[in-house]
Amino acid sequence: MRIEQSTVAVGHSTVTGAPASPEYATAVAELRRAVSLLVGDLRKNEGQYEDGAELVEAGERIEAELDRDEPRWNSIQRWLGFIAPGVHATAAVAADVEAIQRGVTTLLAALF
Repeated sequence: MRIEQSTVAVGHSTVTGAPASPEYATAVAELRRAVSLLVGDLRKNEGQYEDGAELVEAGERIEAELDRDEPRWNSIQRWLGFIAPGVHATAAVAADVEAIQRGVTTLLAALF
């Protein structure tokens, strides 16, 4: 078996998934921008958080995941779940994390 992007090949048969819609690509691009801003805020305020370095690393992992051809949404949700309680003392950053979480949930609902 061979899997490449959204194509699965077994033996001599091939199954190809539908290409991503423009709306999907736009939503992922918006999430990338939002996460990039979040990581910038986390870096800027790293010293204010008990686990500042770990929060920055989690944000960077989300960025890396969003750069994949097919992001692993459960991984993104897990890292966002790690960040959320760590930034609760900073209202603006906590609101950003919540907005990104809602965006991921909405995107997943549209996919499935």
